[in-house]
Parts: sequence; C-alpha cells; structure tokens
Amino acid sequence: MSSGRNQEEARRVNRRSILKGAAVGGIVPATYVGTRRFGSEETAAEATTERTTSAKPDAEETDADEDKTAVSIRIVDVPDAIPGGAFLEWSVEVTNPTDQPVRPTLEYAVDGESAGSVTLTVDPGETERPFPVSVPTEPVAEDRPLEIHVETETDVDTATVTLLGVDELAPDLLFPDRELRVRPGTTVHFEVGAVDPETPQTTSWWVDSENVGDSLGAWQATYFADQGAHYWQETFDEPGTYEVAASVAVDDERYRASWTVEVAETRPEGLADPVIEAGRPAPGVLEVGPDEAVDLEIDVADPDGNLDRVVWWLTQADTILGVSEVSGEWDTATLSVDGGLCHTCAIIPWVITGDGTFTDAPVWVVDHPGLESPELGDDIGLGDEHGFGR
Repeated sequence: MSSGRNQEEARRVNRRSILKGAAVGGIVPATYVGTRRFGSEETAAEATTERTTSAKPDAEETDADEDKTAVSIRIVDVPDAIPGGAFLEWSVEVTNPTDQPVRPTLEYAVDGESAGSVTLTVDPGETERPFPVSVPTEPVAEDRPLEIHVETETDVDTATVTLLGVDELAPDLLFPDRELRVRPGTTVHFEVGAVDPETPQTTSWWVDSENVGDSLGAWQATYFADQGAHYWQETFDEPGTYEVAASVAVDDERYRASWTVEVAETRPEGLADPVIEAGRPAPGVLEVGPDEAVDLEIDVADPDGNLDRVVWWLTQADTILGVSEVSGEWDTATLSVDGGLCHTCAIIPWVITGDGTFTDAPVWVVDHPGLESPELGDDIGLGDEHGFGR
C-alpha cells in the first residue's frame, strides 16, 4: 500500500491463523460479551466447556532444583460459548505446593497458535491468578470448537469453547461485490456500512483467518461519520485465492461480512488499480495562505473503465475535504477549498473504482507563504508507482 494510508501495512505472513498477532499486544478493545450465549437456544444449550488437566510426562523425573519450580495450573472463568468475532477471555489459577517461592512462565495457545505468555511469582502454598487473557476470534458462519491450551514446565491444562456462527450482513451494506478477481499487486478497498446509523459499531478485519486490523483510529472515525462506513484496504501481491472477512459489533449483536478475492497472473484475467496521471496545480508544494481559496484537479484513469469516486484527505487534520464523482476509463476530479488548509499538511486523494480497486498519492503539501517551507519526502508527488506501468 502507498504511504498515505493511515493504517498498519506490515501484516502479511506466509502462515495465517485465527489469533496471529494477539500475543504481541495487537489486541484492541471491542464489545465484550462474557459468557453470554448467542444463536439459537438449542445451540447455546448444547455448547459446553470441556477441560482436561495432566502433568507433563517427565514431571516426576525432575531433579531437586526443578522440583522447586513445580506448580499446578487450572483454567478458570472460561465461557461455554461466544459468538464469532467476540473476544475470548479466560483466567488461569497457578498454585505453588512447595515451601519456596517459584516463578513459572505460562504459555498460552488457542487452536495451536500462540496467544502469549506471562511470568509471575507465586509464594509457598499460595494460588495466584495473572491478568485474564483476551484474544479476538474470527467471525465464522457456522459453529466450531476452539481449544485453549495453557502450560508450564510441569503442568498442562486445556479447555474447549464453542465459537458460534453469526449472521451475514445484508449485501447492500457491503462494498465491493463479494467475489473479485484482480492482478497481483492490486489494492482493494473494502467497506462495511452502518448497521444502525444511530448506534456506534466496531469492525475488525480478517484475511485468511488472520486478524489484520480494526475500525479504531481518527481516519476510521472520520470516514464513518462522513461516508457511513468502516473501511479496510488490502494489497494482494501473490497469485491465489484469499478470504476477507469483517466482524461487526453493534451493541450486543454480532455480524459478519465476507469476500473472496482471486489473484490472477495476468491483466486480462483480473482487475488492476486505477492511477493518478496528473495534478493541477503541479504536484509538490502548494503555496496557499490559511484563508485563501484554491481549486484542485487530478486526472484519474482506470484500465478497467469503472471509475467511481475520489475522496480528498487532509493529513494531520484527519479531515475529508470532499468527495468527487468520477466515471468511465478516464476523468478529471475537481475540488474547491475555501481556506483552512494547515501548514505542512498533505492532500491525499483516494481513487476508488466501482470494482473496489484503489490507489492514493500525497499529491500536494501545503506551504503557508511566510512560513518555513515543508521538506518533501520521497513519497510526495506523482512517481512512476502511480502510472500504468504499475
């Protein structure tokens, strides 16, 4: 993705999993549902929590020094079932049966993937609980089990929780179409509309069962207020088929949205990104006073002939200056600004096609006359990466 986008990019790994990233502090707040059951009464009634506890096979063979660190662990406060997309939270009790303080390390996992670790001190004969563990779960369409696994050097405990399937959002709340075919290196702009415009909602995003981001942040809030949707932009570099999903929480209700993106090898078999071909005034430093009006234009093109809109962003102020409608294979987007441009702020147009393909560029940096001119970074202006050769 281009550097103008206000979101994390470094999120692609070869192996994607339901809880990848949760162990390194990537967990974000969401509506917490505790042990409340969702779905049909029959499904909720049948959902049960199962737990097995066993010492490690070599626990009895440890020497005297290793015996000093022996502890027993037990998973507690684990829900029977949670809806897909909710946070899974549980606690662990750690008991020290020895006559000396011990400092064990607890390793957490869900469905075989690491969910972090914690090291704590437990006094002789005492039982301690570290802070509860909380990890996001994938928005699934059908019920499925999740196995929680906790272990130390001397003990293991497991529990099984039912992850309940949630309803799909109505198609008119999703953008773009649910099935796409694109070229390698193409960026797609996904949107989930407001389920209830009067009620706050949170949205988290998943690619091939990996939690890649959420709807928190200034740009997400601005876009939701201005455009009535949460968004995510994902660049698909390698050929293959990808599953993109969004988990949407509105009060106590959970929903899911899903897309299938096929990445084809050659252009005739898939969509390509739109491009910004030129800008007026010339891209670069835009000398304009704080109360001065200015007219902006960019020429945009879509090799697939389905231009839709241009969203004009002002960085640092986290503001949408306006939205221009465009269409066809080539068009000019215009915007009139009646002052209020902040010194050193960049103006970044987002070009979005009706197919969801996307490009952006920091075309101008505002310079108020009489103030020190901003230094332009490597990404300012229209480089080759925004041309048809991309």
